[in-house]
Amino acid sequence: MQRRRRSWVIGGTALIVCGVLAMLSSSFLGTPAVRAIAITGDVAWAFGVLMFAIGLTREQSLVARKPLGTIALTIVALWPVTSSAIGAVLESQRTTDAAVWSALGYVGILVPVGAGLIATVQIGRIGVAPHPWRWAPLSVLAGQAALWVLVQVAYLVVPGDEVQLLAGPLAALGTLAVLAATLGLGILALVLAARTRPESVEVYAPGAP
Repeated sequence: MQRRRRSWVIGGTALIVCGVLAMLSSSFLGTPAVRAIAITGDVAWAFGVLMFAIGLTREQSLVARKPLGTIALTIVALWPVTSSAIGAVLESQRTTDAAVWSALGYVGILVPVGAGLIATVQIGRIGVAPHPWRWAPLSVLAGQAALWVLVQVAYLVVPGDEVQLLAGPLAALGTLAVLAATLGLGILALVLAARTRPESVEVYAPGAP
């Protein structure tokens, strides 16, 4: 119990740090500190998600270190850092080809969403986290997907001169979605760690997949 509690506390704390940095970044727009905050936030996200994916031991992993879930969570963890690095390289090379940036944009949607869907379904199905909270990551992902669809529909349906009126509310919803995946899930991890009981710890047989 103590070991599992430690992994969830470490992972949850890292996600909370990521969420706090995301909130602070808006206060430093236009300054060099923004980039440093963004990088630190990406690293905190990667560390937190990897902690949930791998854990300090197998029983601490939210996916029990099963290959499909572990690989998917690893992609979710490392994609923000990877995407930022690719973007930085393209900027340093002064890439102006619209097709390259467009391709990166599509990949930036498909990869994290696809990996996130696989990872969150695996978390729910494997059941290391207690019910019904094991489905919380999938609920957050579904909310983010719904928000993305809402934004696209808004820009297609609302006339150009009126769409600016929706910019504020949509930005607020976007911020809420980010905080749900960081602060929200991080706080939930800390609460579940505090409530974990010895009898809730699963035991894996030596030959279990």
